[in-house]
Amino acid sequence: MQRIISSIIAGVLIASSVSINAQGLTGAAQGSSSAVDSSGRFARSNQYWIAYAGKLPIGSTVRVRTTDGKRMTAVLAIVDDSGITLEPKTRIPERPLHVPYEKLDQLSVKENGNNVGKAVGIGMAVGVGAFLGLLAILASAWD
Repeated sequence: MQRIISSIIAGVLIASSVSINAQGLTGAAQGSSSAVDSSGRFARSNQYWIAYAGKLPIGSTVRVRTTDGKRMTAVLAIVDDSGITLEPKTRIPERPLHVPYEKLDQLSVKENGNNVGKAVGIGMAVGVGAFLGLLAILASAWD
């Protein structure tokens, strides 16, 4: 009985993921700002990157991935019609780097690393440790 229920749940999950993927591909094929390239990734148009990069605050730390696979963390310096200019965050200072929009594969603002889930997990661990420590002290004083 348990095997039958597991099979049904697995079938429903697979069917829903197939329909989502099919809808995503048809939606991407109809959109004008994205197209699927030969590697299966979505290639964004220059207008998309101009609009997106134009809304990012100058001086923010960004993560960049180019179409040739290079990844870097840098400070956004200049956004113009031909591309973005980045100041790489490296130990040894480097010259600013101009990346044309045609070479951009991914561009995102890097968060400062504060995570609510992480803070909650640490708090819970400290609380449980304190509780178990008190129980150990009480258990040793019981005799």
